[in-house]
Amino acid sequence: MLIIEFGLVIVTMSLLCCAYPERFRRTLWEIGGENGWNSNPRLRIYFYANYQQPPEIPLIWAQRLSESNLAISVLATAICSARIVLFCFNVTPGFSRLFNALNDVLLSGFWMYSVVAQSSSDLTDPDHLSLRPWYLEKSCSIFDSSVVEACLLAKACFAFSVLSLYTYTYMKMLSPRSILDNRMISQNDTTW
Repeated sequence: MLIIEFGLVIVTMSLLCCAYPERFRRTLWEIGGENGWNSNPRLRIYFYANYQQPPEIPLIWAQRLSESNLAISVLATAICSARIVLFCFNVTPGFSRLFNALNDVLLSGFWMYSVVAQSSSDLTDPDHLSLRPWYLEKSCSIFDSSVVEACLLAKACFAFSVLSLYTYTYMKMLSPRSILDNRMISQNDTTW
């Protein structure tokens, strides 16, 4: 399971690094706005021209979403690296299993936030309400090549975030059993 986790965290972190620049989310936001699938970021200039406060940037298009996703993937990579070190140096199984259980709970919560945020709505324009990002509902093949790359990358980031959520949730569900198995082994060792 450690090899699968390591591969997953490296691929997920690599994808989220590619999707990190602000222009990436802005491009997706602009394409959706031009096609009427969500609010249009270019209309924000009219608020400034009329000395009005523009609506808050929806979470799905905000840079802080990219930052939090990248931070979650870096944390997952660091924890996976720590697990590898614990495994290689044969650290006490009880400590290792408790460490794994606590981190599985932590990471499953963070990945749940990531998945929910990546599929969040854009309700800032009443004429163009979007319950989910357009790239999760539409095919990427209807665009030219520059947009297809951004669309496919966004879909891949979402897919690997969901896969990470499932992986850490599954490992979280297995954690109590592994801790109990460790206690049974410890009790059997003391009876000799």
